[in-house]
Amino acid sequence: MWWSDLWMTKEEKAEIKESLRKRRESGGCSSWRNYLKDHPEVAKYAWEKEFVKSINNEKGR
Repeated sequence: MWWSDLWMTKEEKAEIKESLRKRRESGGCSSWRNYLKDHPEVAKYAWEKEFVKSINNEKGR
């Protein structure tokens, strides 16, 4: 956001991005899982691909 430069340093932004990356790599959150349900093409990590695969298997039942 344009206003984040007013109150956040570059180091703080980098720290937040790194934290979010680690969270995504380690299993994400419910919001991300809901997004993956609607957008399976964005699955990048192994757990994301497995999650999408399990959703597709449930739909096929």
